Amino acid sequence: MRPAAVPPFRTLDPALATAERLLAGPPLSDVVDALPDEHAAAARLNALLAAVGVAPRLRASAEGWRAVYVDATGEEGELAAAAAALVALVAVAGWSRLKRCETCDTPFLDRTNGRSRRWCSPHRPRS
Repeated sequence: MRPAAVPPFRTLDPALATAERLLAGPPLSDVVDALPDEHAAAARLNALLAAVGVAPRLRASAEGWRAVYVDATGEEGELAAAAAALVALVAVAGWSRLKRCETCDTPFLDRTNGRSRRWCSPHRPRS
């Protein structure tokens, strides 16, 4: 059983926000489509990382040093950042945070502490 861990969402944003936006279309939707087969999903994500040539770099920011992910050209592409953020998320918390909305089947990232979210943002009940 995987230990309960809350990923460093603040560290991974805005890349996770980009990942969630890009999950709705290829090639990131192909990763989610492979679930619940985690090995197939990992193979698809690894193939995507290789295809875009993702590599980490350190960049200075107002808050200090941060890891950014660049593509084969050395630029911070949003797909490179999104795929790398998904890698970090899955490495810390497993695949259970990638879900599909119970209403519309749209993929989303569950960032709740208890992994209890069941709907995408447009369908999430408001309190």
